[in-house]
Amino acid sequence: MVYILTITTLAINSILIFIIPLKLTRQELYTTWLAVTLNALLADLIFGHVLDLYDLMDPGPQLFDLFIEITLPATFGILYVNFMPKPKKKFLLYLLFWVGFSVCYEVLSSYFGYVVYKGWQVWWSAIYYIGACLYMRWHFSFIRKEKYQH
Repeated sequence: MVYILTITTLAINSILIFIIPLKLTRQELYTTWLAVTLNALLADLIFGHVLDLYDLMDPGPQLFDLFIEITLPATFGILYVNFMPKPKKKFLLYLLFWVGFSVCYEVLSSYFGYVVYKGWQVWWSAIYYIGACLYMRWHFSFIRKEKYQH
């Protein structure tokens, strides 16, 4: 079931990225991919391995998990950045949607056995996703060299 969820989600996200109108340049796609992947890998290394609060699939490093870590979060990140609104009021609603969606997807991933909690609390994920989404807003404005409305 883990493979069905992750591969299906990756396929859907990839198809969406190819069929939606992308507002991102190739360089922005590349840097967003790297930023999201690094963020996900660091978070899972610190919280999952060092603090041992959860496992992804089975304990220890796995080749399939590494593949998913390098691809799946980045596809979500590209979709997030592509449609991110500039005005602060619109962004706050957008942020709430993505944080809620991310927490729901994580809970679904737990149900399917991809995320195995060992002390991690789901509400901590909401805090993490708020930080990650705000970081990606900053990241995008940094690479575009533009300021968002405050």
